[in-house]
Amino acid sequence: MSEDCAGRPRAHAIVGAGVLGLAAAVRAGRVSARDAVDCYLGRIARHGSELGAFLAVSDAAARAAASLDRRLSQGSPLGALAGVPFAVKDNLDVVGLPTSAGIGVLRGTVPERDALAVLRLRGADAVPLGKTNMDEAAFGATNDNPHFGRCRNPHRLEFTPGGSSGGSAAAVAAGLAAAALGSDTLGSVRIPASYCGCAGFKPTRGSIPTAGLMSLSASLDEIGVLARSVGDCAAVFEAIRDAGSGTVGSRTRALERARVGVVTGLDVAPEIAAAIARTAAALGASACILADCDLAGIDLARVRRAGLLIAEAEGARVHARLLSDPASGISQSLREALAYGAAQAPERIAQARALLHEARRGLDALFASVDLLLLPTTPQTAFAFASPAPSNQADFTAFANAGGMPALSLAAGLSSEGLPLGVQLVAARGADALVLEAGRACEDVLGFFPPPMIAV
Repeated sequence: MSEDCAGRPRAHAIVGAGVLGLAAAVRAGRVSARDAVDCYLGRIARHGSELGAFLAVSDAAARAAASLDRRLSQGSPLGALAGVPFAVKDNLDVVGLPTSAGIGVLRGTVPERDALAVLRLRGADAVPLGKTNMDEAAFGATNDNPHFGRCRNPHRLEFTPGGSSGGSAAAVAAGLAAAALGSDTLGSVRIPASYCGCAGFKPTRGSIPTAGLMSLSASLDEIGVLARSVGDCAAVFEAIRDAGSGTVGSRTRALERARVGVVTGLDVAPEIAAAIARTAAALGASACILADCDLAGIDLARVRRAGLLIAEAEGARVHARLLSDPASGISQSLREALAYGAAQAPERIAQARALLHEARRGLDALFASVDLLLLPTTPQTAFAFASPAPSNQADFTAFANAGGMPALSLAAGLSSEGLPLGVQLVAARGADALVLEAGRACEDVLGFFPPPMIAV
């Protein structure tokens, strides 16, 4: 790493630029891709063990960045995400790096090809930095992994970053990656984004191909994006979305006069309710039409429980070999959850699927009268590892997985204890651009709440 990149002013400029600013600087030759990647690798080396966010770091990242600089010097154009260093959750394949999905016995399993989302980011000239920590088998909500260690929240190290994509959120929030990929089954991208104070986007179902993802629940899993800002999430999504999915990544309609249903009747802390009120006012300032919405007929907790049951049953099939082997080394908690799913009668699974289908129909009906829903991402802020995990963490996120709908968590300030407050925007299937546009408008009005880039 050059001395210039190692210095604080240079590091702050590179990390603070985010995805869009850094890619523009690299394409213009103002920052070399090698300096950008070296800066992030240096930060991982200095702070990675403190956070436990990374499980593996690529030894090819610097070479990939140097290749981009040579191409630029030869007059070749670079891609939209040129030189942007990104991280990848450990259940997505990256050539040359192991994929364990947080499962100890799979440590050291190296894939032969990239997950398609990773391949598309490489095609946009972004540079993979490494693999991030996660809950075992993507089943969990604290990222306290029994095999690979605890990932910590950069706002408060004794607190959870959320799960199961906690390593990706912590890496982005701490300035160890410009963006990261995660997976979201019942909220596993958006919950960590809320707890860590960054943006997390789960798109319309099917808009990001899941090839190369070690699944937990094929019915519910989606690949999502985490970044420091909504605009950066949008840029990564644009690079990896499937153009044939029916979603549109660019700005196609004005936010003006979009109908926003502000969800009422939720039991949340007063500071979270205040964050919702501020966000609603920001949308009102963007000429949206606001109205209260009570989600009548949709029991969010029941939807979450039905989704959890399906994830347990489908996860039991995915990991049947590990479940049947007493010596596989999977944790007792995972073994019990998968065994519970495996033991369920087909009729009970069918009932859970029917409940999710009914919720989807109810949401489709609701989106005939509103364009966006505004609600908290989580009922609470991040909590200490020493505290029991609240059972309702995913109550406000799971319904978007059930409906296959785009959902965005964005930072809306800090609590009186200095913990991030996350709010969520959800829209009908295919309206990804509207969700992202609304999120950008909120950031424009509320101000951007940069996460704690540790020791920059």
